[in-house]
Amino acid sequence: MTGTMAGEGSRALRRVVRGFLAASVLSMAAGIWLSLGTGDWTWFARSGAILTTLGLVLASRKVLIARADLLALLADMEKVDGAERTARLASFKRLQRDIDRQVMERAGFALLVLGTLVWGFGDLVGRI
Repeated sequence: MTGTMAGEGSRALRRVVRGFLAASVLSMAAGIWLSLGTGDWTWFARSGAILTTLGLVLASRKVLIARADLLALLADMEKVDGAERTARLASFKRLQRDIDRQVMERAGFALLVLGTLVWGFGDLVGRI
């Protein structure tokens, strides 16, 4: 990766992290506001479920990055042949195994997100 591309990626990553931090602060502020307005501090506690979910989503970026790497590797493989193609095919197979493993991680991640939200907000379903 060239220096310019690395710099752009780094800036994009910082924007994503800032967005997640802003969403976290807004979630906590909303929880405090609702708690002060209702006198019920479970709203602030519920904002913790949202924070946990945001953290899990941010931590799962590894799966998305690996998929992008796999697609880039496939595009590169079409441009070469011979020994280099064999080496890239081996890299492709390793990356595919990593992605297969990450499918399980993604399923676990989805369960963590859903469980956290049910834990934080499940009691409200009966009030709808």
